[in-house]
Amino acid sequence: MFKMIELVGSSEKGFSEAVQEAVEKALASGEKAHFFEVVEQRGLIRDGRLKEFQVKIKLAIEAEEKPREEEENFCPTCHQPVGEEGHMCVPVTREDKTCDWCGALIPDERHLCSEKIKNLSFICNSCGRTAIRADYLCNPVPIKKEE
Repeated sequence: MFKMIELVGSSEKGFSEAVQEAVEKALASGEKAHFFEVVEQRGLIRDGRLKEFQVKIKLAIEAEEKPREEEENFCPTCHQPVGEEGHMCVPVTREDKTCDWCGALIPDERHLCSEKIKNLSFICNSCGRTAIRADYLCNPVPIKKEE
């Protein structure tokens, strides 16, 4: 898998040397480069003389692959770390449960019944989900209730 990065190279000799300079700097930093694309060419003129050749290139480098388990420990919605049980954005349910509030069989932790809604106390400032406890949300904010 490759990742494209943009670089700018410059040279007093020509465009080819400017490309060479950009690629060499990437290689010197330890990147494993595979191919490049010239995106832009331009030059610098001072006192009526051509002073510098500049190129902007896109360089394909090897993308570091993250271990699969690392990716699975972050919520795809809010990008916060989550445990094996997930959290309110993406709950992980091992088996169907019974709602503590209405007694219905629920396949998903995000179940909301009318009794539970009355007790909602927090809203997530990132994903907008609601919950009865702050620790069920990734970025909880208390809900102001009318009295």
